[in-house]
Amino acid sequence: MSINIAIVGKPNVGKSTFFNKIFKANISKVADEPGTTKQVITKSFEFEGSELIFHDTGGLKKKAKSKDENQSYITKECLSAINKSSIIIFMMDANDKFTKNDKQICRMILNKLKTLIVIINKADLIKDEIKTRTKYFNYYFENLFSDILIKPHFFSSIMEKSPEIFIKKICSLDESTKIMIENRKLNAFLEKTNNSHRAPQKGHFRPKIKFLKQVNSRPIILKAFGTRLKGINTDYKNYFLKQFLSYFGIYNKVAIIKFVNNENPFDKD
Repeated sequence: MSINIAIVGKPNVGKSTFFNKIFKANISKVADEPGTTKQVITKSFEFEGSELIFHDTGGLKKKAKSKDENQSYITKECLSAINKSSIIIFMMDANDKFTKNDKQICRMILNKLKTLIVIINKADLIKDEIKTRTKYFNYYFENLFSDILIKPHFFSSIMEKSPEIFIKKICSLDESTKIMIENRKLNAFLEKTNNSHRAPQKGHFRPKIKFLKQVNSRPIILKAFGTRLKGINTDYKNYFLKQFLSYFGIYNKVAIIKFVNNENPFDKD
């Protein structure tokens, strides 16, 4: 079995250093100047019965700065690597702020329904601020994306001996994408959620979710059946989705819930 993994991020966040660390060799050129990596560098190895194929990509910039020929090529190559990969490692610099560009890159990855791992690199530079920076990054990833749960991992490509923890995580995430949650477990979650926080009333009526079932695993897609579900507002849909992810401890993977105005989940829809 093969798993494609693209390492993505803005210029100079340490993507190539991380890539070289994985293979314990200077495969991808590293320099202080942005734009060092232009073509995607691809290399693979076997790990616990799986072929892990890593793609080191060039730095992504804002759209306004991506129009020159050189950057346009880098962006095109990066997008190609993202499209062929099932898991994306999005890397940031621990000293950087979470910018609009970071949000756009993450949203683009999530819209492609990719599994997303966030690594905050160069953690050795913020040893005295690690708690503050952890809260800072956690805040953005908790509040900006309604369809995924993400806990950023702090890492130092220079200080750490091996990124094996991420290699194991990649295999674990890939294996977990095959799991289908049983109806009884889904509806135990539904009962708990309905009892604690029902959907807001719409006019004279209150939408009610009566049954939940999973219909796909890659990506995770659920169907929620009930009455007057067209009246459920976006805030409650986002809340319900986040509650589902939290209840089942699903991290790094996009989930989609389709609300079906149908009391009988076994009817055709």
